[in-house]
Amino acid sequence: MRDIFTLITERVLRDCGMEPICTHVGDVQVCAIKSHPTYQVLRKKVRLGRSKSVASLRLWESVGTLAREGNEQEREKWLMILLDLLTPYFGGWSKELARKFHYEVSDIRSAMIEGALEAWFSMTGGMSANKLLDTMMNSAFTRARGLVEAGSSETCAASAEHLIIDAHEEQSALRASSIIDSGAVRDPDADERIRGERTGALLQRMGAMSHVKILHAKLRSGCRDEADAPAITPAQVGRSWVDGKNLYYRISDLLPPYIGFREAANVVDLSESQASKMAGKGSLAFRVLWIGNSRVVSVKSLMCISDIQDSIVHPDDVENGASHVSGE
Repeated sequence: MRDIFTLITERVLRDCGMEPICTHVGDVQVCAIKSHPTYQVLRKKVRLGRSKSVASLRLWESVGTLAREGNEQEREKWLMILLDLLTPYFGGWSKELARKFHYEVSDIRSAMIEGALEAWFSMTGGMSANKLLDTMMNSAFTRARGLVEAGSSETCAASAEHLIIDAHEEQSALRASSIIDSGAVRDPDADERIRGERTGALLQRMGAMSHVKILHAKLRSGCRDEADAPAITPAQVGRSWVDGKNLYYRISDLLPPYIGFREAANVVDLSESQASKMAGKGSLAFRVLWIGNSRVVSVKSLMCISDIQDSIVHPDDVENGASHVSGE
């Protein structure tokens, strides 16, 4: 019989296929480690029970971070993987509970997943990877035991995706950096151009425009996957029609996707040792990804907690701002 454990595993296998999977930073192409296993191989190596290994805990922490960040589709994918890594430790216990209380094992397993998800979505503030693992497991066991001890065989028949609640991402505020308050500009087109020119002026002063122009050339040549392009507003359609393509991009596209743990700690005015202690307690503002024995942090998540807006700009505006500062 196909219960919720089977459905989750089938969903993960369908999403991952037979391709290598990166549980370090989520993308095989940008990961520093060159060798990655398929999900089937990876799943067999993970140990999250009583004999859990350091490597497995680090993998669990990285998957948990990936399930909190990125777009909705990516978050859902990694959350399913997080749950699927737990199901091997629920299997035997759910069968024993079903035998002891003469209950449907599929109902017990549905209750366990519901309990694990309840713990995941009720998590507030920071929580260490080990504490999160224990909390989700305990919640799953408690929910299952409560079900069978209540004596009713009626349980939720909804599919797994209906148990998942969309996490609301906080919108970062724009930090003022000039005497012009672009947020007060009523004309959307003028606001867009001012934002792009201010960005270009800043990048020119930093000496980074040569790097920026490489990205601009790539966009204009059509090398970017359209799926990676930010969605444009109706007001921006005109410029895209003139260009023949969507050239808009986010400021984060100019930055590396990840930086080292020490550098990330410095961004929030912490030493590496202070940040490590806070990470162990689960009180660190940003989440950590493990690449082997090294820790990295998502630049986008750092921008968010630092209230740095990931603005959408147009290459023409950025280059105009840079040219103005350089006197061209």
